[in-house]
Amino acid sequence: MSNTNKFIPFIGKNVIENLTIGMYKDHRFVYREYVQNAAYQIDIARKQNLYINESEPSIYIQIDTSAKKIVIEDNATGIEKQRVLPLLGNIALSTKNKYEDKGFRGIGRLGGLGYCDKLTFETSYFGEDVKSTMIWDAKKLKELIKDDNVRIGAAELVSIITDYSFDSNEDTDTHYFRVIMENVTDDILLDVQQVRDYLSMVAPVPFDNFFTHKNKIYQTAKERNVIIDEYNIYVNTDQLFKGYKNHIYENKIISEKDEIIDVICFEKYYNETLLLWGWYGVSKNMNQIPDENKERGFRLRKSNIQIGLETTLDKYHKEKLGNRYFVGEVYAVNKELIPNARRDFFIDNNECEALKTSLVKLFAELKTFYYDFSLKNSSLKTIQESEKLIGQLSDESLSDKEKREIFDELQKKEKKLIKARKDLPKLAKKYDGQVLGNIIKESGVDVIENEQQQKEKQEYAEVNAPRIIDNKKSLSTENELLLKKVYNVLRQNLIKATAEELIQKIDEEIKK
Repeated sequence: MSNTNKFIPFIGKNVIENLTIGMYKDHRFVYREYVQNAAYQIDIARKQNLYINESEPSIYIQIDTSAKKIVIEDNATGIEKQRVLPLLGNIALSTKNKYEDKGFRGIGRLGGLGYCDKLTFETSYFGEDVKSTMIWDAKKLKELIKDDNVRIGAAELVSIITDYSFDSNEDTDTHYFRVIMENVTDDILLDVQQVRDYLSMVAPVPFDNFFTHKNKIYQTAKERNVIIDEYNIYVNTDQLFKGYKNHIYENKIISEKDEIIDVICFEKYYNETLLLWGWYGVSKNMNQIPDENKERGFRLRKSNIQIGLETTLDKYHKEKLGNRYFVGEVYAVNKELIPNARRDFFIDNNECEALKTSLVKLFAELKTFYYDFSLKNSSLKTIQESEKLIGQLSDESLSDKEKREIFDELQKKEKKLIKARKDLPKLAKKYDGQVLGNIIKESGVDVIENEQQQKEKQEYAEVNAPRIIDNKKSLSTENELLLKKVYNVLRQNLIKATAEELIQKIDEEIKK
């Protein structure tokens, strides 16, 4: 059935609100969107050889808290005079390639409308003497949207709240694009430290020199032909770097809790094409990372710009808090992984499903990894505490009561100690030549290398323990059994000479 009188829909004014305030969960996204657009234009400027060296292309963010004003400027290509109105006035009409370019829907530049009274775009194209200006009256926009008596379409609304001008007095060598937000209504956007922290994890900026593992990340990415896009971005003149560092802190970044000692890189394929690539840090203990560390968790990235929030990948871990054990990044490499409109994940397709499956599998493997670290931590702690107690037995200043308390403590740890002595060699063998295996070897603990050695120590203890007990006729039966267990522990966990020396000293103390 056909109808020659086609219905022409009316696009209401509220769609503008949906594309601004209602689009994203985090208000700071406006910085991400404007940085993303600037990065895209810098890519073009590089291809056009507009820069002398790589230190020249830059993005500058100026936050004036007292004046409630934000300026975001780049020295990229700028926009030609004849293209200013079509590009800046039209909505969701972008000329970008969705498979290759950063941001392609033509709606990101509207983000600032929801958080200021006046939004201005200023630009000049290399070779032109024109400064083009387009002003959006964000305050009037909100008033018209809020007024239920005003029934106008989205296009008419945009026409009412915008104005533009062209001034032919600009230097022809100048090329830039500038976003100006005046009378900013959101305090978070004016908080310089919050903005720095946010962009240091979201924006496509370099790793800091203080993060000593960056060279391994760069080198491995290069070997896999993975390009990590990076740009010079400044907030109030201070250059931004990714927030990764060597140490993990606690107590509001006052004391060091752990240290990143290595990074491990990974990759996943789909239909023989690289799907994703990434890295994660390995610390000495691999415990849950405290909230004070803003870089905590795996971050999902496309073109080195974060996708979603810091918690976006939480749901792909087997455990609710699994993501908190790591710092790391997952780079979506496949060109079919296209960010959705909200940029909180990707458009549904086969590659997106493959990404989800790969993440679940990867994080399942890493669950075993940090569980093994936990076993290592508890095993080393048990052995070290036991050795400390054993060492105290040679202290001649201790009273009989104090020594009995040490005996009791050793007896309580006996089962855990035996288990630790079995678990550590297995872990050392499983991770031989890897970070965890090296940590065990460097711990200073005498790890039993095979079952035969363990059996010989056990037999030695059983043969010699009764002989020692025979000389303790003054002890009660209960204390004799306790002392036998202590001697067994000594002989199983110390070299023969050291064990016998301690046993002899204990004998001498008991005979007094």
